[in-house]
Amino acid sequence: MSKIDTVQAASFLVACEEGSIRSASERLGVEPSTISRQIKALETSLGTALIERGRKGVRPTEAGTILQTYLKHQQGEQEALLSQFDELKGMRRGELVIAVGDGFISDFVGNAIKSYRKVFPGFTYDLLSGSTEQVLHAVRTDRAHVGLAYNVGKERAIRIAAQVKQPLDLLVSPNAQWADLGEPITMAQLEALPCALLKSGFGVGDMIAVAETAHGVRLRALVHSNSLAVLRNFVREGLGVTVLPAFVVTREIADGTIITKRLAVPELSKGEASVFTRHGRRLPEGATRLVEHITKSMVAFQTSN
Repeated sequence: MSKIDTVQAASFLVACEEGSIRSASERLGVEPSTISRQIKALETSLGTALIERGRKGVRPTEAGTILQTYLKHQQGEQEALLSQFDELKGMRRGELVIAVGDGFISDFVGNAIKSYRKVFPGFTYDLLSGSTEQVLHAVRTDRAHVGLAYNVGKERAIRIAAQVKQPLDLLVSPNAQWADLGEPITMAQLEALPCALLKSGFGVGDMIAVAETAHGVRLRALVHSNSLAVLRNFVREGLGVTVLPAFVVTREIADGTIITKRLAVPELSKGEASVFTRHGRRLPEGATRLVEHITKSMVAFQTSN
C-alpha cells in the first residue's frame, strides 16, 4: 500500500462531510469529475472501496469510516501541534473557523472579534453562517472550530461551552399599529398579527412550530424567509411583526427602530443561545481562548436580571 495522497484524502473527507460529490466540488472549487477521480485513485491506492453512492448522495463505507476517523485525528493532531508553536510565539497568528447562526453575526463581529483582535491582532477568521442545523453540521464534521447557534438540542457529539436562556420576544416598529399592545402577548393575540417568520431548520423557526402545534393554531405568516435581514426590514417598514430573541436586534433597539414585547407563550420562552465545540476535539489555543472571550463579550451570553 502506498502513502495516502493529501489531495485525494481532502477530496474524500469533504465529500463525506458534504454528503455529495457536487457539494464537495463547490466547496473545494473544482469540477465534480475531479473529486470523483481523486476518490477513485485513493480507493485504488488503498485497495478498498471508501464511499457508497446512493440517490441522496454519498456516504463512507466501513473502510471509509475508519479512514475518515484516522484523517480527522491526524488533522486534529497537526492543528494541536501548530497551536503549540503559536502559543510559544505569543499567539501572534492563526486562522479560526467559526460557524455562526445568522442571528449572532452582528453581535459576534461587533463585540467578540472587535475586542479579541485588540489582544491577538494576528488572527484571521473564516466565518460560516447559516441555520442552527448547518452550524451544528459544520462543528460535527470539524469544518468549524466553534459554533454559535440558537435552540441547540443535546447530542453526544457536541460539547456545550456556554448556554444562556434567551426567550423569544415580539418585535414591532414603534410606529406600527401593534406597538400599543399590552404585555405580555398571548398566543391568541399573536395568531391574529401579520408576521414574518424564519423557516424550519433555524432554532427560532422550530420553536414557533412547536408552539403552533401545542396551541393548535397557525400564525399569519405573510413572509417566510431564511434571512434575518428580511424579517428586520419587514418589521421596520411597519408591515407586521416577527418573533426573535432580543439580542438579534440590539442595534435596532438602541436606535429606536424596533421595540420588543414579552410573550406569554411557555413554548417560546425556552430558547437558549449556545457556544459549542465538537466533543473530543483538541482545539488550537486561539480557539479555546476565543470561546472564553465570547462568553464575556457577546450580548447573547449575558444573563438578564
